[in-house]
Amino acid sequence: MMHKQMLATSQLIVPTQQRYFAVSEKELKARMKTVNNIRKITKAMKMVATSKMKADLVRLQNGKNFGVNAVDMMFTADKYMKDRAPNCPSDAEELIVTLTSDKGMCGSTNSGVIRNIRDYVAVNGRAKKTIFSIGDKGTVGFKRPMPDLLKVGISDVSTPYNYPTVMAIAEHIKNAGEGVDKITVVYNEYKSAIASIIRNLELMPRQRFLDTLKFGKTYDMTLPDKNTGNPALYELYLTSNLWVAFLNNAASEQSSRMAAMENASKNAGEILDGLTLQYNKARQARITMELVEIISGAAAL
Repeated sequence: MMHKQMLATSQLIVPTQQRYFAVSEKELKARMKTVNNIRKITKAMKMVATSKMKADLVRLQNGKNFGVNAVDMMFTADKYMKDRAPNCPSDAEELIVTLTSDKGMCGSTNSGVIRNIRDYVAVNGRAKKTIFSIGDKGTVGFKRPMPDLLKVGISDVSTPYNYPTVMAIAEHIKNAGEGVDKITVVYNEYKSAIASIIRNLELMPRQRFLDTLKFGKTYDMTLPDKNTGNPALYELYLTSNLWVAFLNNAASEQSSRMAAMENASKNAGEILDGLTLQYNKARQARITMELVEIISGAAAL
């Protein structure tokens, strides 16, 4: 009797493994539902990005040649003006214009531009450089590591972009570029639906542009005079290049977002498959345990 009592006590002390099949199934079911909802959202966002990308590609195709070579060809065609144009000094004061988006979830479209500027500043130094940021992501990205270089930040630009909006932004860039030696526009150039490259486009500031046109001999302009025509040519020169940069950056943003949402949907599907396998295993283990208990009880009777 004593032996039986000690055996019962020792059996109570030994820890036994407990299986919470119902709790495990409930948690897995909740996770499966959450992942499936995320996959639905990413699929919808991919469809929206695809639709917007098609519209941006049409705008890019129609506007990529608008006024871009009209002024630039003057500097390459007139050899006399090209040879005597004032050169940019080695220690030039530079205004860096960055194009980013106001929204995220578009891959490396915004982070690539920010990294490009960080590397450029790290190599060339911070002296005589200012940043003109267009897009909330770029402004936030530059505010912490280089607040001393961030001069102007523009966000909430209405989309899709139109030429008057870019013209208004170009006016702010022209005013911010007074006194600098060069203006560098950093943006994503669209190559294909799965590829884009970061391009640094160097433009002349207003004073250097006007000084260069003084040596122009090929074009004899009587009306309007040079005091009216040359500033208008600079506005066309600056705005047309910015317009193409904006179109390329918008198409790159939507294509990158489409690819990012496609990858997110694929990853969510793989996670859902893994959770479904775990759920089926837990469910089968619970059913097997219930069958074992039923059979054991029937055998005991």
